[in-house]
Amino acid sequence: MNIVVLNGTPVKGITYHMKEMFLSHMRDKNQVTEFYPKDFPPFCVGCKACFLRGEEKCPHYNLMEPIWNATLNADLLVFAYPVYALRAPASIKSVLDHYCVHWMAHRPEPEMFEKTAVIITNSVGAPNGSAQKDVKTSMSWMGVSKVYTYGVGMMGDIFWNEIKDKNRIMLERKMESLANKVTIVKPRRRKSLKVNMFFLMCKKIHKSALKSETELSLDTKHYIKHGWIKPRTLKS
Repeated sequence: MNIVVLNGTPVKGITYHMKEMFLSHMRDKNQVTEFYPKDFPPFCVGCKACFLRGEEKCPHYNLMEPIWNATLNADLLVFAYPVYALRAPASIKSVLDHYCVHWMAHRPEPEMFEKTAVIITNSVGAPNGSAQKDVKTSMSWMGVSKVYTYGVGMMGDIFWNEIKDKNRIMLERKMESLANKVTIVKPRRRKSLKVNMFFLMCKKIHKSALKSETELSLDTKHYIKHGWIKPRTLKS
């Protein structure tokens, strides 16, 4: 199994150790590739080059290409990051923004429908749900049907070297349990109801757009290429 990990911070704090606990149950039999903020692209500049001319025209393509290729080849995607201001950190958001061209509204890849994702987060007592939702939303719109999450608010335990033994043991148990759920990830054969609903909606939009486009967009060509919509028949 190929596992790709996107780490939201280079700091080896509580989130890092949670992720390491999780991977400790999986490293021996699986290939793990990790990316850190130093590997991530800068913030999206909103030039729309990826949508209109192709993702290879993105000014950050050289940085994003290895991340995207690894994503496509992965069986399991792992996002590990601390909660900043109740949301995912900017480092993770920069990758999610560059992923957007592969949302089902644009040019989804069939490989994404078969993947599983895991989100591991940590906050200083604050709720984790909103920060996890940033990634869950992106994964759903890219076609990932199964997303596991675990977040913890470690009020009073900010630094790993000062963490209470009972909390460390609790995290070890939680991460082992999470790892057991995804130890053997099999490609999904069917989309979840939510993902399928998104896909059918986008398919309908592209099918409708096809009727009026004088020049086919890259998105429409992508849907035709994969057989999701039929090419337009020109009248003689």
